[in-house]
Amino acid sequence: MESTYAKIIKEICLEEGFELSCFSADWIFVIKKEGKSRNILAFQFDLNTAAVQAICKDKCAASDVLSHYGIPCVEHLFFTNPLSGYLPKSGNYKYLHELLAKHQKLVCKPNAGASGTNVFPVADSGELERAMAKIFKSADSMAVSPYHEIEKEFRLIVLDGKVKLAFSKEIPFVKGDGRSTLAELMSKSGIAALPADMGDISLSTVLEVDEIWKYGWKHNLAHGAVPQVVNDEALISELSKLALRASEALNIKFASIDIIRSADSYKILEINGGVMMEHFASASPENYTKAKAIYKEAIYLMFA
Repeated sequence: MESTYAKIIKEICLEEGFELSCFSADWIFVIKKEGKSRNILAFQFDLNTAAVQAICKDKCAASDVLSHYGIPCVEHLFFTNPLSGYLPKSGNYKYLHELLAKHQKLVCKPNAGASGTNVFPVADSGELERAMAKIFKSADSMAVSPYHEIEKEFRLIVLDGKVKLAFSKEIPFVKGDGRSTLAELMSKSGIAALPADMGDISLSTVLEVDEIWKYGWKHNLAHGAVPQVVNDEALISELSKLALRASEALNIKFASIDIIRSADSYKILEINGGVMMEHFASASPENYTKAKAIYKEAIYLMFA
């Protein structure tokens, strides 16, 4: 099936008179107008420099650069795959276990990963070593962060020094009534799929009155989180200040910036040089229109 994103790009080009060529199942777009040619690879537009794209893709590099400029962010520490040929003489284990002892709980993820794939919270040595084994099966490096109890996660779309969109990523949840099973509550709430990890709870569990069960712990849209446009002007202003500081420091033209609220403070979690609004645009006709307007502006900016 054609993705919502590909549909948007094709509509823009048709409506605005751009010549469009598509390759590799819509993974590559070549856009031409008035003798000029620009490219889009996946969700990466011909706007950011190669260095910016590389830093955004590298979670640890982005964390280091943001910290250098004094911009609040979630710390990401770099660990290389033992089979990469670049393992330090001291190895990974000693430092990793020291980090676990210091923070009590960590998050391990591929350093260049996306969409919440192979992201693991770890609270003991066994979980830590299992997470490492799974990540290093396919990744050359791993990013490790202290665990943050996230109250809210936001995504801001920044284009040419301006915030074009801010939305939160809400994890679906159900509230117990003391009678209904988890399966019944999920059905009533329209939650059809199961999270990949149910944890210690089963579908036959009866939640106590007002007891909350969240659909997983990840705020990724690909894992069931729901986008909600932020309309609170004061909140948008606070989030925008942080996002624009980051975009200026890294010289970003077009990116999506994820910000978490934890313990009443805001920190940048990740910066994505590829601006994917597939799930956002698919959520409603209004969201589709917002996403299309941003992508249209980005395409015109490539030709400016």
